[in-house]
Amino acid sequence: MSRKIAFASLLVGSLCVGGCAAETAERPEQAEAEDAFTSDQATLLDLDLDGEVVGPSTSSSTALIKSQLFFTVGQLNAERSVSRLSKLSLSKVTRASIGGGLVRVRYHAKLPVAWGSKTALPSSLALTLPRRGDASGLATFRARYGATCSDAPGDVTDGNFWYHFRPAGCALAAADVTRPTAAVTRSPKNTTGKYPELDRVWEDGALQVVAIFGKYERGATTTSDAGVEAYDRFVGALRAEWSDAATTPAALPATVDASIPEVTVEAALADGRAIIVTVKLVDELRSEGAAFDKRFAELTPGADLVLYNGHAGLGTNVAALAQKGAWFPGKYQILFVNGCDTFAYQDDTLAKTRAALNPTDPSGTKHLDVLTNAMPAYFSSLPSASMALLRGLTASTPRTYEAMFRDIDRAQVVVVDGEEDNTFTPGAEAPPPVVEESGTVTYKEQRAYETSTLPAGTYAFEMTPEPSTPGGDADLRVRVGAKPDATQTYKCPSYRYNSNERCVVTLASPAKVYFTATGDKSTASSYVIRAFRR
Repeated sequence: MSRKIAFASLLVGSLCVGGCAAETAERPEQAEAEDAFTSDQATLLDLDLDGEVVGPSTSSSTALIKSQLFFTVGQLNAERSVSRLSKLSLSKVTRASIGGGLVRVRYHAKLPVAWGSKTALPSSLALTLPRRGDASGLATFRARYGATCSDAPGDVTDGNFWYHFRPAGCALAAADVTRPTAAVTRSPKNTTGKYPELDRVWEDGALQVVAIFGKYERGATTTSDAGVEAYDRFVGALRAEWSDAATTPAALPATVDASIPEVTVEAALADGRAIIVTVKLVDELRSEGAAFDKRFAELTPGADLVLYNGHAGLGTNVAALAQKGAWFPGKYQILFVNGCDTFAYQDDTLAKTRAALNPTDPSGTKHLDVLTNAMPAYFSSLPSASMALLRGLTASTPRTYEAMFRDIDRAQVVVVDGEEDNTFTPGAEAPPPVVEESGTVTYKEQRAYETSTLPAGTYAFEMTPEPSTPGGDADLRVRVGAKPDATQTYKCPSYRYNSNERCVVTLASPAKVYFTATGDKSTASSYVIRAFRR
C-alpha cells in the first residue's frame, strides 16, 4: 500500500524563459558503504527517486541536491522515520542552464531511510522538496513557509527549517516545490537476532564505559538545566544499581552538578566481573577544547562502551564526536550516539579512522557497532537509555540488541549498524587474559613482568590508564624471550596521550614474553596491562 507524506502529483515543467543550454551529464556520486541494520522497531528501506533542483550556475550540483534532500529529514520525522544523507547515492546527474544565471539539475537518488515500523511498509512515498537548493533560495523558502509548514514556527531559522519542515496540509506554491514520488524497497541490510560481541566485551573481566552528557544550555551549572539533571540522574542510577560501588571523587553529594564535571563509578558484580563507568559533563561537544579532547582520548582506547547523551546539534555534535577519541587496533567497541535523529547524521568518519588501524577490516565496522536514533531523544530519557545498555551488557543471560532496545524510550526508535559480522552466541565464553597487571610508576621508574611459557600463537598486549587516576604517561615495552631494554626497539605504539599503548606478538613456538612499564612523565602514572590470545 502506498503511504504518502504529501498529497499532489509530480509537477512537470521548466523555469526556462529562453536561451536554455542543452543538459550535460555529470559523474555520479557513490554512497559510502551501507552498513547492516538492526532495530526492534524500525526497518531499513531504500528510496529511489528522480528529482530536480534549481540554483545559481556557480553552485555545485551535489551541493544543491544535498541541500534539497535535507528537507526529507523533517517530513520523514512526521512519519516516525528519518533518512540518512551520508549514505546518499546519486546517478544520472545532468545540468542545464535555464537563464537568469540559474541551472536546473536533474538526478536519480537512492536514499536509505530508517522507517519506524516493522509492518505495513510502503511501496512508494510522495515527497515535497523546495525547488531551489541554494542558500538564497532556501532563505526565501523559509520566509514564505516557515510559519505555516513547520512543527515549531517560533524556532525556525534559515539553518534549521529542513529539520522542522512539515509540508502535509500546508499551502505551497507549485513554483516553489517539486514533488517526486520515490519507489520504496526493503533493504537487504536488515538483520535480526544480533548480539553484541559479549565475549570480547568481557575478555578482560570488566565492562569499561565512558559516558558523556551534554548540557541543554551552554554555561548551565545546576540541575535546573535538563542536561545537568540528566547527568545527575545517571550518576544516581549507577549508585543505586550498584550500591557498594566506589566513586571518584570518593565523597559525592546527593546532587551532582557542574561543580563536579567528572565522576567514576567502580563496582564488582556478583559473578566477580567488574564495571567501571566514567561520566563526564560538557557544555557542548562541538566547542569542547583541548582539555576535553585529551581526557576523552585517555579514556576511549580501553572502553567497551562509549555513550554520548545530549544535543545532536543538527549533526554538528555528531560530527565532532566522530573526530575525537583514540582507538586501539582490534579493540571491539560499542558507540551510542544518543541525541535527536542521530541516524541521519552519523557517517563513516569514525569507521574510516578505525579501518586505517585494522588493515583486514576495510569497512571499519568489524570492531565497531554504532547505535543511533531514528527519531528525537529527550533529555528526560537519556539516563534510562544508558542504564538499559549497561543492564543488557551485564545481564547474566545474554540479550540481543533488539531485547536491550525494548527497555529504551520507544519514542526515539533506536537502531544499530555495523553488527553484520558479529558472531557471538549464548554459551560463548571469553577466555581470561593471559596477563593482568597494574601499578604506578614515576618518571624513569620501571616495573618488569614476565609471563609463564605461552603456547605458540598471537597475543595482544595492551596498556591503558587506571580509569580513576587520569594523567601520567607510562610506556609499555614487550620482548619475546628476554627482558626488553629501555630503547625504542621494543616500545609498543602509543595511541595518543597518556598510558594507551598496544602491540601484538606472534610466537612460532612456546615461549615466555617479558614486558615492562616505565614512567615517562614527572607525575606518577597509574596503569593496567592485559594480554589476550588472538
